[in-house]
Amino acid sequence: MDGLLGPQDDLLSIACADARDVDALCQDVASIIFPSAVHTPSEATISAVSVKLLQIVRDIEARLQEASPKSVSGPLLARSGFLRETEIVDFALARVAEDNLIARLGGGFSQLAVALLDHADRNVIEAAQALLAADSLQLRSQGRSYLTLPPEILHKMCWRIVAALELLSGSRSDKIINNARALIASYDEAQTAAASARKIVHFLSDEGRVSLSNPHYAGIHLFVTHLSAELNIGHDHILRLIDFESAFPMMVMLAAADLPKHAALQTMVDLRSQMLSAREAALFEAEYTHFAPETARQQLSDWSSARSLFLSFGKT
Repeated sequence: MDGLLGPQDDLLSIACADARDVDALCQDVASIIFPSAVHTPSEATISAVSVKLLQIVRDIEARLQEASPKSVSGPLLARSGFLRETEIVDFALARVAEDNLIARLGGGFSQLAVALLDHADRNVIEAAQALLAADSLQLRSQGRSYLTLPPEILHKMCWRIVAALELLSGSRSDKIINNARALIASYDEAQTAAASARKIVHFLSDEGRVSLSNPHYAGIHLFVTHLSAELNIGHDHILRLIDFESAFPMMVMLAAADLPKHAALQTMVDLRSQMLSAREAALFEAEYTHFAPETARQQLSDWSSARSLFLSFGKT
């Protein structure tokens, strides 16, 4: 058969190669538009999210019951469907993505935050101190996982845990209720890593922001916060895009930030490490310079709008 094809053999080879490229691109695009249909969550992701949520419940419950030896409300909240609410699962997925990215960067504190302790602006110094303290408390201490929660989810989880404890005990406890009020009242969102990173990005000069594009030096909090400010999309959304199964969303995001090709490639290698397949590397090499920043920003805006609708009305 090969001999009969003659000069058409080269055309057939080209057509086959193009068909494979188109199929690969369709898979990447489909994974963005229909992620649950193309990539079901892995067992590792499901397990990590479950552990993350149950740890938060256990830590809050320990505060409400003053260091109870074990959680009793976790199984009830899981069976009731509360821990499967969209915003709560999305929060946990973002924290799992954050943990993955920090691990790929080697852990540790932000070198940039340490350097900023000598900054001329007092606001930057205070924010850097808060960021380093938040990293120390949230990443290295037991029993404080609830410090990563946004205020609205902390409030919801506290009172749902109180309700579960009352249901299980069959009685109302003024002590637990007072502890819940005290926990909520003492929570200061300004002391979280994300809030501290936002303050640093806001007060840094344009010259000082150059180092924010280097995740190894800036650390994941400052790097993601910088992208969030530049692209006007949510902090947790960026974490999910970076750690997504496909590298295509991250390519679009870096193109929207107008990162030079060499810097974008280094960032992808730093943050995706073993996740970057040969096919994705080839796609990046061939297509990255063809992404217009304006078009990439519009795509990100569309994804952000779709995510907001999903969080408002979707189910996980």
